[in-house]
Amino acid sequence: METGAPYFHTPIMLAEILEIAALKKDSFVIDCTCGEGGHSEKFAPLIPDGRLLCIDRDPSILEIAHARLSGFTNVGFMHTRFDRIGEIVRENEFPAPDFILADLGISMFHMKTPGRGISYTDTQSLDMRLDTSEKINALTVINTFKETEIADIIYKYGEEFEARKIAREIVRSRPFYNAADLADAVRKVKRHNKGRIHPATQTFQALRVYINRELDQLEAFLPEAVSVLKPGGRIVVMSFHSLEDRTVKLFFRETAKNELGTLVMKKPLVPSPREMRENPSARSTKLRAFEKRI
Repeated sequence: METGAPYFHTPIMLAEILEIAALKKDSFVIDCTCGEGGHSEKFAPLIPDGRLLCIDRDPSILEIAHARLSGFTNVGFMHTRFDRIGEIVRENEFPAPDFILADLGISMFHMKTPGRGISYTDTQSLDMRLDTSEKINALTVINTFKETEIADIIYKYGEEFEARKIAREIVRSRPFYNAADLADAVRKVKRHNKGRIHPATQTFQALRVYINRELDQLEAFLPEAVSVLKPGGRIVVMSFHSLEDRTVKLFFRETAKNELGTLVMKKPLVPSPREMRENPSARSTKLRAFEKRI
């Protein structure tokens, strides 16, 4: 059921995900990072006798998905973090899911919505929280943390080798009130940066990951997801930077070694050249899949 709404985010690797999922009419599916509902819009009509649960930590984007999928009677919604998947399934007495999807990428909705502080050009905000009910935001980190603390965050979560120089410039130039000014400060340090990648990419990634505790929640999510997954069921995780992908790769590999399941493919899938041309935001995607032991 197409709504015709002007959605920001184009779902990535749909064909590959649907092939791996191998959904049946009565499958129970959990989309753990629903976003605007692009992937879920394709799942819902394939499981008319099943159930689809859409989860997202951002209530504003979940409202968009709710409207987009309002024509389907087999879809439910929940505003929560995806690392609570085990608790959600057990407390609500849901059946073991046949398929779980976690798309870890930042949504274009967040990139293009003014006032979120995630875009390099945002002149309204320096927030970066995906759930605005969380206490700490990027403004607090940038304007109040010590230079060494900022440098450590940028290096650890952004793998930025010029983290100390960037932190020094941030402290020298603060206070900051919006993302655009912060991006300009980083650009002063990384003048040599060339190509399509913005010089502030790693710094912004680091702040967003730290603010939203993304790696901590991913590490908590993975074992919980496998624990509730139906025997023979599959989980797909799409990552967009090396820290995420390394976490997923090591967990799936170790879980397979413990004979709790198998890797659906030994190496990650990546988007086709055509998809990367048509949707540049897909270019860094790595898709890994795991099947639980029967």
